[in-house]
Amino acid sequence: KLAVEAFMSKRAGNDEYGKQIEVALPVIISLGLGAWAGAAAQTSAHPLDVIRKRLQVQGINGNPVLYSNTFDCMTGIAKKEGVGALYKGLGPACVATIPGTGIAYITYELMKQFLKLSSV
Repeated sequence: KLAVEAFMSKRAGNDEYGKQIEVALPVIISLGLGAWAGAAAQTSAHPLDVIRKRLQVQGINGNPVLYSNTFDCMTGIAKKEGVGALYKGLGPACVATIPGTGIAYITYELMKQFLKLSSV
């Protein structure tokens, strides 16, 4: 967000006193940045979530114990099912995560403005 605001301020130029014009991002841009951040976080953490779930259900209700630790589970899934299997269920997880992250980001930014706080 700070990088986008800095870029927009540079493009806006300086005021009549030579001071750089500060630009505030529109709410829809903040929503988009928050949603993008949520998608990136979900995508990076999802393989570990798949591994955790696989380790939790092994040995329950007749499921065989296939893996001894996290690394063994990760390599076993990648070898047997391909690396893409570590991202099974990413779509529904993103559908659940992205709106909430975007809304939380907007709420955070609006509260900063309301309380007259700055990021830097």
